[in-house]
Amino acid sequence: MRASLSRDYEAPFHRTCVRIKRSSGMSSLLGKIGAKKQKMSTLEKSKLDWESFKEEEGIGEELAIHNRGKEGYIERKAFLDRVDHRQFEIERDLRLSKMKP
Repeated sequence: MRASLSRDYEAPFHRTCVRIKRSSGMSSLLGKIGAKKQKMSTLEKSKLDWESFKEEEGIGEELAIHNRGKEGYIERKAFLDRVDHRQFEIERDLRLSKMKP
């Protein structure tokens, strides 16, 4: 009896209309023209100020030479990272060699 009911019964078909709103070329163009100019962040402003100060004082080359030396923070940090990575590889190789029979 169930087979005959399910065969005779047809579910109602409801069609829903979905409209997609598309932006026209003119509205996007007007949006770009009328858009406010994006404000400069504090970080960007500081960077520009620092660059202009280095240029005015003529210390850009001197700072570059100083940072390449042993006292440069970036070079020291890069050196410590390389040493740490090398030490990790040595320890990893040692652990792997102990695991293999």
